[in-house]
Amino acid sequence: MTITDWYRDRYRKTYPDPMAMNLRLPENLATALRDLAEQTGRSQQDLAREALEEYIRDYPLRAYPKDVRHLITPAKRSLTDPGALDDLRAAWAGIDGEAVMARLLQDREEDWR
Repeated sequence: MTITDWYRDRYRKTYPDPMAMNLRLPENLATALRDLAEQTGRSQQDLAREALEEYIRDYPLRAYPKDVRHLITPAKRSLTDPGALDDLRAAWAGIDGEAVMARLLQDREEDWR
């Protein structure tokens, strides 16, 4: 067992609950978060947690070109949602799928060089 493993195990035994952290925000961001919490009736903690979850979920998408990211982001609507399939078809109208794939492959090859 390495020293890092020992500290990690000690931390988990000492703090078995989910991790807590302090976050220092600039005044303008703190004010905006307070205002949003008041407007939505949600806690600042819930809003920050949701924003962090979304950031972590979408971070890998940064590897793709901006013009394609919206096509591969995790779905926010189910295809059983009325109108969702029509909206999806409209979004894909006029997009050349083969050109998109060729661009993705080209970008990936450039990343590996």
